[in-house]
Amino acid sequence: MRRAKALGDLARTQTALDLHTTGTGTTARSEDADGLPVAREVVLHAHLDASLAGDTTVFGPTGRLEERQRLVLLDQVRAWCSDSRTKVTIKPVIDLNTQLATDAYAVPDRIREQVVLRDKTCVFPWCTRPARRCDVDHVIPHDPDAEAEGRPQPGPTQTDNLAALCRFHHRLKTHSAWRYEMVAPGIYEWTSPHGYRYRRDRDGTTAIDDARPPDRPDVVRIPRPRRR
Repeated sequence: MRRAKALGDLARTQTALDLHTTGTGTTARSEDADGLPVAREVVLHAHLDASLAGDTTVFGPTGRLEERQRLVLLDQVRAWCSDSRTKVTIKPVIDLNTQLATDAYAVPDRIREQVVLRDKTCVFPWCTRPARRCDVDHVIPHDPDAEAEGRPQPGPTQTDNLAALCRFHHRLKTHSAWRYEMVAPGIYEWTSPHGYRYRRDRDGTTAIDDARPPDRPDVVRIPRPRRR
């Protein structure tokens, strides 16, 4: 336990420990303005329920970490924020029921954050890659020539036409016969190249019309050699 605590102090470059200099008195790494080495940046996304009691914000005792969907205690978050070398970024609350849109093809950070919070993971059937490490895909492809030709944009950059797809399944959707549509916010129906249909929502993947699960597209099956 003492070794673990000491390792944590060194990782945080604790100001009480003067172990950041070499024998010649020069720092071994780049320094901040206070003379201590730059601490390793660790980004955690914590979501806590909050309510208003008059002019005071009251947080619930527990929350959720996006990283591996772990629970986090409010006391833990307070301890992290009280460290003198912790950088805390508070983002405004994003209403997941609000329609956000832009005229550009590129997805702004605010719309991307809304898609990440809504989908949570890649929305391809059975994929569990976190949405924060995914691409944001136009469900109906964006037409770059629509504006120049005076046509309405078939694939606008707006909340109800965007979904989180990992890079592999993004390419699979773009370059193969897999197709999908958003039937409700965060609910998708996929059609495989063989016509099987699957429904993907926050609870997982279910087959429509009793379709059997497809082979994983990233697995190449090699037939066994016949015995003679």
